[in-house]
Amino acid sequence: AFGMGIDKPDVRFVMHYNIPKNIESYYQETGRAGRDGMNAEAVMLFDPADIGRVRFLIEQGNNPHQQQVEHQKLNAMAAFAEAQTCRRQVLLHYFGEYGTPKCGNCDICLDPPSHFDGSMLAKKALSCVYRVKQGFGVGYVIEVLRGSKNQRLLDYGHDKLSTYGIGIEHSGEYWLSIFRQLIHLGYLRQDITRSSILVLTTEARAVLTGETPVELAVPRLQAVSKGSNKRSRKDDYNYDEVLFGKLRKLRKQLADKAGKPPYVIFNDASLAEMAEQQPQTPFEFLKINGVGDSKLEKFGDEFLAIIREYQFD
Repeated sequence: AFGMGIDKPDVRFVMHYNIPKNIESYYQETGRAGRDGMNAEAVMLFDPADIGRVRFLIEQGNNPHQQQVEHQKLNAMAAFAEAQTCRRQVLLHYFGEYGTPKCGNCDICLDPPSHFDGSMLAKKALSCVYRVKQGFGVGYVIEVLRGSKNQRLLDYGHDKLSTYGIGIEHSGEYWLSIFRQLIHLGYLRQDITRSSILVLTTEARAVLTGETPVELAVPRLQAVSKGSNKRSRKDDYNYDEVLFGKLRKLRKQLADKAGKPPYVIFNDASLAEMAEQQPQTPFEFLKINGVGDSKLEKFGDEFLAIIREYQFD
């Protein structure tokens, strides 16, 4: 099991090298980070081919009902990975929570994608898949669209197709993003049993005939820089580190005395806010996130005493 035995409150980073099989797993696994209430980061590496591999494993089972459930859960996970809206909202919607504000912290919120009418691009892509008789993978189809002189392509005679070279105006990376979105939207699927070849779904027909318009996100051709100053992450505290250390020391003493983990007393986010706001009265102490009437009664006097003593010194 992912992270078995890891029960540290201050895990700062979780990376998924492959896509989890369902959102429940993803939510539990990323939840290992930031249990102290401070900022943490989760990164998932994703390729649509991963979906095909997981789907293939699901299909090895012998319980049709269970397979159907697992396929539905995997589809939801794929939708999350390809999402073009706030990822926190996508997660909460999955668990039945609606009306929540955007998180302001995920990659989508920090760098929102633009959308456009991608109906013509979708037609070109789907038509090309049809013209090569649904017998090749995404890389090959992109080569046909871009008019490649690849010898294999010439041997098949695909340079004679009507779709040959009709996508030359866009890069291969651009087309890859378009195909990924079409897979996510359900107009294409990858057949893992046949080397992940692209296959049209029944929904693709309405796109090809022009009955169904397709809205796509403008492909992101460059990774978002981790050091981007476009928008800073929220919940960062400009706290007094010396006072923060004294508060942590007091928390450790109280936790040892109670036989509990330190974060049960107060998490680091609460201590950081105390070190920043430096409350002087019980009323001000109550305004700190994570402080309620019960904790005020149990620990308020001792923490306020440390803060006052520090200010006096």
